[in-house]
Amino acid sequence: MKRILVAAGVSLLAACSHDVRTPVALDTLVVPNQAPWLILGDGPEQLEVKGLDQSVKLKPEPPLAKALEAQLRAAVQKDYFTNLTIACDGPKAALRGGDEDAPDAVWLELSLHCVINARGYVSSHDYRATSTTKVPSGSDNAAYARALVILLRDGAAQIAARLEPDVRNSLPK
Repeated sequence: MKRILVAAGVSLLAACSHDVRTPVALDTLVVPNQAPWLILGDGPEQLEVKGLDQSVKLKPEPPLAKALEAQLRAAVQKDYFTNLTIACDGPKAALRGGDEDAPDAVWLELSLHCVINARGYVSSHDYRATSTTKVPSGSDNAAYARALVILLRDGAAQIAARLEPDVRNSLPK
């Protein structure tokens, strides 16, 4: 009898501490390999939505950095010139929601550092983006997973809008 109670207690404890990560399909953001001269390092493998009453952990597939890299490559492909390389350090990403002023909103904050080598002229730049979308409070994890796709697309567009002129301005005069 003691063994059954101990086994039941261990099972209950394991169930309570079970770490559930909701998969997020980012494959729609990964376009065919364009601009191989832009490289982005690894980023976070999972994201937790901070500020909520419940625990929401998201596991992007493919990884967030791969989706962000594809979005940036597509945006700057048209700006290519010979001997151009862009190397970006792994992105940092943070999700938060449940703000008192906007309880139905969720924010994604992205940041990364890029070094642009344009025909031997090197410049470095920091990029930050904040995007927001609506997710009703008390929503299930799947709603936050869908929101991440929207937020990442918008954040990547913001960073690309700043990266494009930096690439054009990197050319030697």
